[in-house]
Parts: sequence; C-alpha cells; structure tokens
Amino acid sequence: MASHVRAPVREHIAYQLLYELRDAPLGRRTLVDRTGLTESVVRTELEKLEAQKLVSFSKLGTALTEHGRRFLLKKLRVVTDVRDAHLKNLMLDRHGRMAQVRGAAEGFPAWLYRDIAIREGATAALFLTKRKGALCFIEGSEPLAKKNPHDNEFLEQTWPTLREGDLIFIVFGPTKGAAARGLWAVLWALVSSHKSKS
Repeated sequence: MASHVRAPVREHIAYQLLYELRDAPLGRRTLVDRTGLTESVVRTELEKLEAQKLVSFSKLGTALTEHGRRFLLKKLRVVTDVRDAHLKNLMLDRHGRMAQVRGAAEGFPAWLYRDIAIREGATAALFLTKRKGALCFIEGSEPLAKKNPHDNEFLEQTWPTLREGDLIFIVFGPTKGAAARGLWAVLWALVSSHKSKS
C-alpha cells in the first residue's frame, strides 16, 4: 500500500511565495511569472502551505491567512524589500534579484552565502554594505562610487533607507527562476542564522 506522506515545504520557496502574496491574493500564473518557478512547483508548494494554514484558496487566487501573515512578519522582519536588479556594469548574468536585510553585515561570510546561491542554479552573487556613509562590497572598504558611480547611484536610490551594518545582496542567474531561487535560498539561510543568534 502506497504511503501518502507529504514532502516537507522547501522553506526558501515557501518564503518566496508568501512574500509575493503579502499585498493581495494572486493567481497561480501570476505567481509563476513573478517568481520564475514552474507551475507544478508553485502548485505543489501552495498545497503544502495550505495544509499548514498559511494560505487559502478562493476565486480571487491564493491569499495569506492571518496565520500566514503573522508567520511572514515574524520570519522576514529583517528583510526590508526584494526586487529585480537593473544594473549597468555589475550585471553578472541576464537576470538579477536583490534584497536589503537589516543589520546582517557584521561578520557576514560572503563565500558561504555565495555557495548557497550557486547550489540553487545562480551564477553569481554580490554582497554590499554601507560603511562610513558609503556603499562598499562586504569584502572591502573602497566606496563603490569610486569605480562604479552609475550602479552606486542606482543602488543608493533603490535603497534610500540603507543604514550602517545593513546588507544588500544581489543574485544573478541565466533565468529569472535561477536568480530568484538563489536569492531566496540565501534569504532563508540568513533569516535562519539571525533566528539562531537572537
């Protein structure tokens, strides 16, 4: 007799779907377009989230439940925003996704999180922070504006609330899905690390 045990929710994909649903209910096709995930992955993961009472289905699409909204706020409270990257000189592949995370730069092991992104199909990842009022790569202290004023200006305008010690990370991939999977795998690992420190 076959067992009907549900596979566990893949946390980074779950966070990505919950984040996309934060403002309004969305249909499955819209979620596929926004995330770059396949329709079968979206359907499977939404069913797992519904089983956990984090989302509900209706004619309007999939919506966060009150439990799902509280869960999202708790898990991603340090994430200020996630968006597409439209860089000029720093664009390391066809697609890029980026996020800002509060207070995550201190002691940040960039190599470890770069590996996490690449294991999800990303091709590269960049990590930046603000030091002495200037945007710098996490591994150095030279202001980005000195060598790349265009992308520096774009990032400063994109993240006007960036504070000392905050982290911006940008993940690149050959497809939107690869960049997004890499970004959300990094976010999941980073949020899990924050939780274990607090």
